[in-house]
Amino acid sequence: MRDFLHALLPQTCFLCGTSCQHLLCPACHHDLPYIQHTCAVCACPLPQELNICAQCVKKAPHFSSVRATLRYEYPAKSLIHAAKYRENLGVLHYLGDLMAQALVAEPDPDVLLVVPSHPRDLRRRGFNQAVELAKVISRQRAVGLAREATYCVRRKRKQARLSAVERQANVRGVFGVNLQANWRHVVLIDDVVTTGATVNELASMCLRAGAQRVDVWCCARQTFKPNES
Repeated sequence: MRDFLHALLPQTCFLCGTSCQHLLCPACHHDLPYIQHTCAVCACPLPQELNICAQCVKKAPHFSSVRATLRYEYPAKSLIHAAKYRENLGVLHYLGDLMAQALVAEPDPDVLLVVPSHPRDLRRRGFNQAVELAKVISRQRAVGLAREATYCVRRKRKQARLSAVERQANVRGVFGVNLQANWRHVVLIDDVVTTGATVNELASMCLRAGAQRVDVWCCARQTFKPNES
């Protein structure tokens, strides 16, 4: 039905305003900041000659890998902000499709999990952007989504202006997980990974709950790790 309506109604590109039949015109779709060479573990962008970043060599995270589709910069940043703060679910569904296409070579996990929102934030926004992305990926890959297996037990401070060390402390004790015994390989879905503190904390809890491998699939990766000092 959605494709039928797209064929009938005139559309304009979300970014440039050009007439098109999809959220983005072919040129804007092509020019998105697709992530290229990254750390094999945390997905932070790296020079071509390096495979693993110094931080992951120094201290391996609890997750096995992060797979990101875009760099968290314009215009990807504008799309994600429109989805999160202007309640544009159409953008989230487009980004979910983009992620599913980029992740086609990744092995299927036993289940998809999401980075949860605190109930107060969920009531205010009306949706969890990680859940919306995960629903698209779950449908396209025919992998189960356990949206309530991860949850918040307390509300954390805003992460944006915190250093990497402060972010790690800020997420400690925030989450709870409830995994089934047959979920050995789990994937955490999030919209953006910055320092990785949030997904690392959740990955740690999943391992303690019985998972053997935790990977992270995100829409966008911060192109640098802010305030690491």
